[in-house]
Amino acid sequence: MMNERDLLESDLRGQTRVLKRLAQGASLDEVLHTLVEVAEESRPDMIGSVMLMEAESGTLRLAASRRLPDFYCTAVDRRIPGPRCGSCGTAAFTGKRVVVEDIATDPLWHGFRDIPEQALLRACWSEPIIASTGEVLGTFAMYYSVPRSPCASELEFVSSIASLAALAIERVRYQSDVERERAVLKTIVNGIPDALLMTGLDRNITHFSRGACRMFQYDADEVLGKSTSILYADRSDFERMAEERFHIAADERFEATEVRWRRKSGATFVGEMVGKVIRDERDQPLGFLALIRDITDRKRAEACLAESRDKLVQAERLAAMGKMVSAIAHESRNALQRIQVGIDVLEYDIEPDSEAREDLNRIRRAKNDLQHMHDELRSFAGPIQLDKSTASVAEVWRQAWTNLHVLHQGRDVQLIEAIDDADLVCELDVFRIEQVFRNLFENSLAACADPVRITIACSNRNDGEQRMLCVSVRDNGPGLPEELRARVFEAFYTTKAKGTGLGMAIAERFITAHRGTIEISDHPDGAEFLMTLPQ
Repeated sequence: MMNERDLLESDLRGQTRVLKRLAQGASLDEVLHTLVEVAEESRPDMIGSVMLMEAESGTLRLAASRRLPDFYCTAVDRRIPGPRCGSCGTAAFTGKRVVVEDIATDPLWHGFRDIPEQALLRACWSEPIIASTGEVLGTFAMYYSVPRSPCASELEFVSSIASLAALAIERVRYQSDVERERAVLKTIVNGIPDALLMTGLDRNITHFSRGACRMFQYDADEVLGKSTSILYADRSDFERMAEERFHIAADERFEATEVRWRRKSGATFVGEMVGKVIRDERDQPLGFLALIRDITDRKRAEACLAESRDKLVQAERLAAMGKMVSAIAHESRNALQRIQVGIDVLEYDIEPDSEAREDLNRIRRAKNDLQHMHDELRSFAGPIQLDKSTASVAEVWRQAWTNLHVLHQGRDVQLIEAIDDADLVCELDVFRIEQVFRNLFENSLAACADPVRITIACSNRNDGEQRMLCVSVRDNGPGLPEELRARVFEAFYTTKAKGTGLGMAIAERFITAHRGTIEISDHPDGAEFLMTLPQ
């Protein structure tokens, strides 16, 4: 038999074992069984057990026992605590220690003494396990096979074991609550389609959600620990966000900011971001959180809506212009014809080299300018009814070039064709497409100093099931300045002294009517226009 000092040392070693199991993250069942085990090792003539209160049912559940018979465990399990309900039931009900020295005679066991008698149990001391909040969590019981009363050290022992059990239960339940909250948070984070990122104060990534993996095309392992700068398309945005959102003194703001981002593939997209400082319970900053939503589809829809709105405005404008031009044409056609007839008649009466003949030529040029402007207005504002036929595009641009003979006559000009083996046959309105080439050639001849070199290159491609002819018209001039590139297809915008600003707008209308496209290239030398026409 151990003396009091050995017993105290044994109790301390036992409690250390229990605390070690708790620190190792053992389950509550494992910790409570270890608790019973060390208690019985310290006092071999004692049988220990732990019962826990089940909040849902309000009953006591047997949680740990090594030596109680199975039939006894079954009999005491799920009992409802009460004022006279054995040792544990009464201790759980009153929240106070219950010492039954002889079960055979104690009134607390009246009505169910036969069960402990069958198990050869005569004494039972039960200590309530009480949480720091005062809640009764369960009981720790010490059974003996003979009637007996506890000494002071045994009362101290049962009290310390109950306190240790309370610590274990609260700690494990706290861990369970934390893990449950973490699982819920993880489910929420992984369930949202947007990207959620967490970083330290250095803006290095500490969490990269599944939505972020999908959006940025990175695996989490590829970006954890790295700076969020790899996700920004522009370094300036990364630095701007450092000033606006991601610093420890940032305001609590939830409005979204548009930022251009970069995927792993290098592709960029526009996303809305909400950023926030993560703080602990003492308001100390721990890092930053960012929620990013890809708004590419929304931007595309907004662009389509804006384009439709612009087309509607343009259509209304064209309709108004069409009416105006029709009225002008009706009133001015006869006048222009009469001017032309007068010029033709006067040519017979005026000497070719005379001053009067030069005046007549000025009148002719003024009339031609007026006629040209009239024709362009009619082409731009009038409805487009295509008269399609099968034709070679090369024949069309050659005819346009021939018709501009007067403009390039006497200049050092060359039209270079780089056709290779491209198929140039299309279904098109020859007259309209010839006008497109004529407008492009006129612009090149006006912009380029001699020697002028205009190169036409062609190729074929497939856009889905649609085969397209791609035509490039490039000159060796000074190119288009940035402000002109953005407005080159805008009606009535021109840099020419005598231009109407309708030539390229008309070209775009005609190409669009053919379900093709026309755009400016980023070619570094000269001006280059790229056209596509369906075949």
